[in-house]
Amino acid sequence: MRFIFILFVFLSGFSFAAEPVSPEEKAPAPVESFYAFGGVPALNYSSDAGFGFGIITSIYKKTPVIKPYKFAIDLQLFMTSKGQHSHYIRTDILNVAKLPLRLRAKVGLSATSNENFCGFGVSADCSSTSARSHDYFLYRYLEGYGVIDGRYRLRDAPDKIEIIAAWRGSYYLPGTWGDYTTYPDSLYANDIPAANQQGFASVIEAGVMFDGRDNEPSPTKGYWIETTLRQSSPYWGSKWSYLGANLSLRGYFPFDTQRRWVLAGQAIFDGMIGEAPLQEIVRVGGTLLQTAYGGEYMGRGIRSQYFPGRVKIIKQLEMRYRFWGFDVWKQHFDTSAVAFLDTGVISWKLSGLENYPFKPLLGFGGGFRIAWNEAFIIRIDLGFSPIESYVPRFYLKIGNVF
Repeated sequence: MRFIFILFVFLSGFSFAAEPVSPEEKAPAPVESFYAFGGVPALNYSSDAGFGFGIITSIYKKTPVIKPYKFAIDLQLFMTSKGQHSHYIRTDILNVAKLPLRLRAKVGLSATSNENFCGFGVSADCSSTSARSHDYFLYRYLEGYGVIDGRYRLRDAPDKIEIIAAWRGSYYLPGTWGDYTTYPDSLYANDIPAANQQGFASVIEAGVMFDGRDNEPSPTKGYWIETTLRQSSPYWGSKWSYLGANLSLRGYFPFDTQRRWVLAGQAIFDGMIGEAPLQEIVRVGGTLLQTAYGGEYMGRGIRSQYFPGRVKIIKQLEMRYRFWGFDVWKQHFDTSAVAFLDTGVISWKLSGLENYPFKPLLGFGGGFRIAWNEAFIIRIDLGFSPIESYVPRFYLKIGNVF
């Protein structure tokens, strides 16, 4: 049973006006560009991870021409009293060198002593803990990683088309600081060879994206479609060899002219063949860089990575209601309430779908959103699932799920 307390406080925002129009110009003054800053300090507690503390910040430049911003820099520093770490710095730059090119880069370090392993695919089961050690359904690992992706725009908004090319490198090491072993009495140690979990994964990915959203960080109307192929191979430095494919679709449907009521939906079809460590198998391909099934992004209300599998079919729905907007020190804020439903079909291997038993992987709940200048989104969700006996799970993150 986890007891989680989350405290968040807004840091002060600031803005700087762009250079004014020269007196010689007769045209009306343009809408000003400005720099802005947002941040969330977060405190939490859980029986597994202990006390957690850290900060997530974002600096970005808003302009009247380039949407949603000209560039953004995000920084996260987070750790817990029991040695869980999640640190990264991420950049996102649009119209690089005045070309229709967007570049994103991220470097980070993750370490955990309490990731979940309940079994393979839909047969995973963490419900029974009698006569077993506390860490029987847990494993620990470290990951250092770097990601870079580029998107070249073939067509501008409102129906934007981009070509995607990306590379990701991750070094996986079982264990934790100073003890590079798995828990000896765990299900993970019994079922997965440790030697196959350590090494460097080098993955290249390519695809195409169709983007018809009205506002990327918090859409109220439009669509988003992405399809990609990814491959890990020794030819470009990877220990493992596998091939994967992803198709992701999103739609946003307003119910009123002011777009206060919005139904948002996401469907993901992801599959891979070949050999890979567990942390590659649970990843979703494309530009999402998320894991499934279960956790703060896909399968809310279910513990993270409860159902690992090479085949993932995921459907998510959110009903969003924006009820209050206000300004503070030239900063604009919008507040929204959300009800959500997450469902998934997971199989450890592609062949497992032939005899797939009916077991709904269901999570649902509600949440609260605060949008800061339409670019910095604070998300708080409370999820439930019958798989977890309706024990509530809390999430505090930056950005919408989709």
